[in-house]
Amino acid sequence: MKPIRWPALWFASEAAVILSGAELSGRFMDALRDLRAEPHAVAAEATTPEILRSIVDGHNARRIVVANLPPAIRPLVAAGLRGLSVAFLEDLPANDVVRTCADADLGVTWAEFAIADDGAVVEVARDDSARLAASLPIVHVVLLPTERLVRDVADGMAVAGQLLRSSEPGRRPTITFISGPSRTGDIELRLLYGVHGPHSLHVMLLDWYDGR
Repeated sequence: MKPIRWPALWFASEAAVILSGAELSGRFMDALRDLRAEPHAVAAEATTPEILRSIVDGHNARRIVVANLPPAIRPLVAAGLRGLSVAFLEDLPANDVVRTCADADLGVTWAEFAIADDGAVVEVARDDSARLAASLPIVHVVLLPTERLVRDVADGMAVAGQLLRSSEPGRRPTITFISGPSRTGDIELRLLYGVHGPHSLHVMLLDWYDGR
């Protein structure tokens, strides 16, 4: 996939409108709570490991899988998970990825952007490891720069389209829109959580990191 400079991407399409700031962030966090997901504002780089560790300890998670992180974020995640059983999936042989994700208590992944009005985080996977880390563990933690919030689905689709157009032929990534924990309805119309995926979703909004 060709490298993307995010500021250029945001303004490459007239349909994609970025509305950064406290109002948009607040709207996104409210939407996450409505979906029974848990937002976490991360104001400074130094507090990133601490907040991640508090989430992990809150679920008593001890086996962690990590995938698809930018190089600048990986050391902070490693610091927050020190002392636990941690597998960075990019470092594993391909035939170990499924088993490792299935055995994990918690997965940590990266979102390219998110949709404020709907509380949806958007992950871009270039191989199966990122998708498995997001879907197989019972708890999912997503890291996301606050500056990469778009307003609504129309803006989100415009950005997703630009991502696909910028990829190399034959190597298009998988783009997944994640709206809260896994949920489904049973025959009695009750809403059940965690049946087909994580029952808990945490989103760490990185105010200090723009990914540029």
